Amino acid sequence: MRLPILTLFLGALLFATACVHQPKPATPAGNYLNDLVLYEQILRATHAGLYNYHSKAQVDSIFDHYNILVGKETLDRITFYKYVCTITAWIGSLHDDVFLPDEVRDSIRRQKGFFPYPVRIVHDSLVINIDHQIIPAGAGIVSINGHTAAELITSLGRYYTTDGYNTTGKKPGIDHYFSWYYALEYGTQAAFKVRYKPYGSVEELEETVQPVTYATAMAQYKQRHSLPLDTLQDDDYHFQWANAGKTAVLTVNTFGLGNAESGSHKAYSRFLDSVFRLLETRHTQSLVVDVRRNGGGDDPNDLLSFSYLAYQPFKENKEAYTIFQRLPFKQYYLAEDSSDIPDLESNFLEEHSQLADGKYYQQPSFNPAWQPDKHAFRGKAYLLVGPRVASAASLFASMVRSEGKVTVIGEETMGGYYGHTGHNSVLYQLPDSRIAFQLSVVNVKQYVQPRADIPPGRGIMPDIDEQQDVRDFIDNRDRVLEHALGLAAGLTP
Repeated sequence: MRLPILTLFLGALLFATACVHQPKPATPAGNYLNDLVLYEQILRATHAGLYNYHSKAQVDSIFDHYNILVGKETLDRITFYKYVCTITAWIGSLHDDVFLPDEVRDSIRRQKGFFPYPVRIVHDSLVINIDHQIIPAGAGIVSINGHTAAELITSLGRYYTTDGYNTTGKKPGIDHYFSWYYALEYGTQAAFKVRYKPYGSVEELEETVQPVTYATAMAQYKQRHSLPLDTLQDDDYHFQWANAGKTAVLTVNTFGLGNAESGSHKAYSRFLDSVFRLLETRHTQSLVVDVRRNGGGDDPNDLLSFSYLAYQPFKENKEAYTIFQRLPFKQYYLAEDSSDIPDLESNFLEEHSQLADGKYYQQPSFNPAWQPDKHAFRGKAYLLVGPRVASAASLFASMVRSEGKVTVIGEETMGGYYGHTGHNSVLYQLPDSRIAFQLSVVNVKQYVQPRADIPPGRGIMPDIDEQQDVRDFIDNRDRVLEHALGLAAGLTP
């Protein structure tokens, strides 16, 4: 699953997935070449989605390219790590991540050379996201130490994975860890020469700002200008009325609510039942469902949620398969305890046991049909989506979009519309560099209809593309929700 950027996901995984340029003792290229070859072999043996967005010839080509680079260079570990990150992001699976050894990561964090200010990507502009500094909030960055804003957005995006060809999903990752990613790409700095334009001005100004430690940069992030809107009603889920009680607003910020047997899932199930019974009792005509902060979670919370909007019977997927049952390269697998591998293999032997054309397909009993709930909403419904929507949340949003009964508003999701590689994950460590990487191994084709307006490899594209502009950002105005409420009230054309 992909957890929300602004909650715990990046606190755990993005610390590890980020790669920072720091001089390290050089290692003979042959050692890292061995690691690169092993990385490729493990991907080909385990990653069922390896060729979802690129042909085998293209995958061969990228590995040939980096084999040549690694083979002829004397690399430090960070440069090699950057290569692995670049390949991983290019493959196009948001569940895949790369991890520095703890001591390397921690050593980098202690340096004083990080960009001091939070930033936010608003449309295609990179703006300052903190108040009471020498550069005002909302100021558009023209360049930092000579690197243009467009260059920064493009280059730093390679360190954050999304599904397929999606790029919008990279924005919240860059927003959250800009200081870390800048150091990754360009090294820690003695100073930052920032060219910028204050909001509403065409004049370029320049300031030199001093670097900070990573801890200080993250403390600054917690004081960001956009915090009030970012964390507004930031609990797992909640319900409220709008438009003088004529429109219901259901916000679900995570599906990480446990499996079908958990207490948290049962509590969520009771919550949904009470909400939709209430809507039915009050003959509510308009409903807004907001999943913009939802990065995924556990089955069956996504499917249960969709049952209250669905018009037709549905399943979790059209098909799901892995390309192995017995874990390859066990000697490089990072296990928490001795039961990890037996449990994983037992799961695959039970659930993915229908072999055809080298693929182990899911048993039908693990993919049952669902029916629309008897209290499913039948009024005008609006679904709010955005770049953070991933994994189980993008599966939910894709089924909503596929049926075409709900108006979808916002920005393209990072999670794929047609499918993803998810469910079970595996974690390996390369022996010479001690770089670890995690990937999900079940290729899932989602239960959706083809749409001409959503190309393969893209996320859920909204019916109405809506997002903040810089003025909205400065005012902390939720333009997307306002648009949906205006439509519900008949005030927005």
